[in-house]
Amino acid sequence: METKIFAEVKELAAQNGFKCNAAGRKFIADKIQLTEPRAFSGDILKTLQLAEEVGGCKAGEEFEYINAQGGKSVFRVCELNNIPKNLTNPVLVGFSGTMALPTYLMEAVRFYAKQTGKLLPLLLVGKEGNKGLFGKVFDRTEGLMIEAENKTYMNILELMAPSAWVRENARICQDTDTAGNLDELAAFARAQEKEVTFILCTGQPWYDKRVVAEFAWHAREEKYKDVKMNFVLIHCPLYLNFHVIDGRPSELSLGYAQASVGPLCKDTIGFDGTTESAHPERFLMPGVKEFDWGQLEELIKNYANMGWPNYEEILFGSNHEDAVTNVLVADLYARASFTEDSYDDEIRQDVAEYQKFAGVYDGGDFLTYLKNTPKTSFFDR
Repeated sequence: METKIFAEVKELAAQNGFKCNAAGRKFIADKIQLTEPRAFSGDILKTLQLAEEVGGCKAGEEFEYINAQGGKSVFRVCELNNIPKNLTNPVLVGFSGTMALPTYLMEAVRFYAKQTGKLLPLLLVGKEGNKGLFGKVFDRTEGLMIEAENKTYMNILELMAPSAWVRENARICQDTDTAGNLDELAAFARAQEKEVTFILCTGQPWYDKRVVAEFAWHAREEKYKDVKMNFVLIHCPLYLNFHVIDGRPSELSLGYAQASVGPLCKDTIGFDGTTESAHPERFLMPGVKEFDWGQLEELIKNYANMGWPNYEEILFGSNHEDAVTNVLVADLYARASFTEDSYDDEIRQDVAEYQKFAGVYDGGDFLTYLKNTPKTSFFDR
């Protein structure tokens, strides 16, 4: 961390009670505007590979947990091109915030169509997003990336797929009170009035364990007793050759990785029910406690533009004021790394590259189009 900017931010943060919520970050951003991101001091590829190592799951892994009905359920992990067949009322779910996600969604629905002859229904969730950081792109009336994550995903996917499929379930889940992704899925299942298998796709290779840890823990809650939800998680391969800033080495891709792996040791409970936390928030996933977190110290400390200070405090014993300052500095550098127009332009470049590979959908039967696309994966070119 650069000493000068750290000291300047820390002094301002002290004046504001070391707040680092959206208002606290805006307080700093209104007073300091950086013009460009930093140079990462280490090997970004190695760092993100390590984040995938500790935060990602492997295809074939299964995690058993107690569901809201008191029975046992299994959280299954698969690959993009090998979603389990014969699932009960499967629905492909896209969420997580990264704008690289639509390409992963297209690959998932494409291979499922080729292998089963069926079109997966689509559900896109995520209302607010990180408005503190992304307010300048979401708070617009024109453009691709506007208003909310789920609406942005729809805008992007409509460039590659028919609107009827993209927006079929748009009105069911809108997360108007930012209640959370699991509540949105439960609302969808209630609207279907039947058991649903949610195939979760995040577009983030390092987010898997956090998704399983939190979804499986909260899925047991009484409020979900009236709905039967099953979960399959797609592990998205690490790919850093996107044009969009979320999908290449950047302040933002590092921030997404930090926010994914940072909380894995916070307020955990074992699958056997043992815990040292008074208020567990997630399961303790295999390999997390044993991981050498020193390998990701720079990531956790310096790239928390979407994370919280307690990740650093728990993993490295940092004092609260320094950890908050690190978050605020990371937020400033992240804001300097993109503009409204750059986001939209990069998204369109990625869509064009995907269409060059898979072919352009220009109307007609979408399922037929999917079946006739290449046999290889976009990520294996």
